[in-house]
Amino acid sequence: MKIFNTHSSFERVFLIAEAGSNHNGSLDTAVEMVHQASRTGADAVKFQDYTIDSLFADRYYTQILNLKGEAWKKQIAYSSFKPEWREVIAREAQRCGIFYFTTPFSPEIVDEIDPFVPFFKIASCDITFYPLLEKVASKKKGVFLSTGASSIEEIEQAVRILSEKKLPFVCILHCVMLYPPPFATLHLNFIQTLTDRFGLPVGFSDHSPGIDAALCAVARGARVIEKHFTLDKGQKGGDHTHSLDIEELTTLVKKIRLYEEMLGNNQKIITEREGKERVYARRGIYAARSLKKGERLDFDSLHFLRPNIAVGVEHVGEVIGRTLARDIPRGDPIDFSMLE
Repeated sequence: MKIFNTHSSFERVFLIAEAGSNHNGSLDTAVEMVHQASRTGADAVKFQDYTIDSLFADRYYTQILNLKGEAWKKQIAYSSFKPEWREVIAREAQRCGIFYFTTPFSPEIVDEIDPFVPFFKIASCDITFYPLLEKVASKKKGVFLSTGASSIEEIEQAVRILSEKKLPFVCILHCVMLYPPPFATLHLNFIQTLTDRFGLPVGFSDHSPGIDAALCAVARGARVIEKHFTLDKGQKGGDHTHSLDIEELTTLVKKIRLYEEMLGNNQKIITEREGKERVYARRGIYAARSLKKGERLDFDSLHFLRPNIAVGVEHVGEVIGRTLARDIPRGDPIDFSMLE
């Protein structure tokens, strides 16, 4: 069984391929999405577990959104993740070497999906649904917490509830609850604010078009990227239109790994090759003219030239004022062994 190591898994960006409801109610499509997500190099594939009864007060939901007829309810039922799929998807994900998990939308569903998932996701809309948070936390598994349309106080309260159970991890996902959000609403600098405030891994649940925002989030320190994907962006319903297709998701994964390589760590490291370049690129101290034994060196008696094969220019203060122990021809490097 694939094991999630909290420390090592967040050392590099953990990429979640969000299938959501883009399976269109087809188990075959859901299985294919698992396979394709694995092929892109994503770390996890995620679905959503909900029912009409567990999520909607349908009469009032219809009124507030001015929905007509029953078509919307048929669409919800059509695109829902079926309970009998869970074991199949979990098995396929294990076989493909990718994590499978899901977003539960009711406390009851948490119990049902618990045997099949290594961690859970809390959707932005449920950050204040404390009974759900408490139920998820009772399973003692890691949690990805989306924070779209949430105040910092609401995030703090949700983190407090989850953290009380000493879970393997709580990862906060910066999110904008628009589909899709304009780029100007993303405020990716907030990722650093969340990191500094909570001291937890912080990621980005990205609903924006394309891959630019996700890559920018990685550059701003995001340890997790969640991105919707689909097998065909031309399909109706679901989140197809603002999802990545397989080619785009593959590109995103490759670019994130490239960005990670470029970002490196927060230490200044001089590579072995750079060390060699220092010899050729930096200046050494040379005799500006023929110098005689016993002569006291001053600035005008020296040249500062590439390569640095003896004493570097940074030591000029230790050279000026010293007396020569022997003659030095014009153009020869100055070495401390030549000085008294």
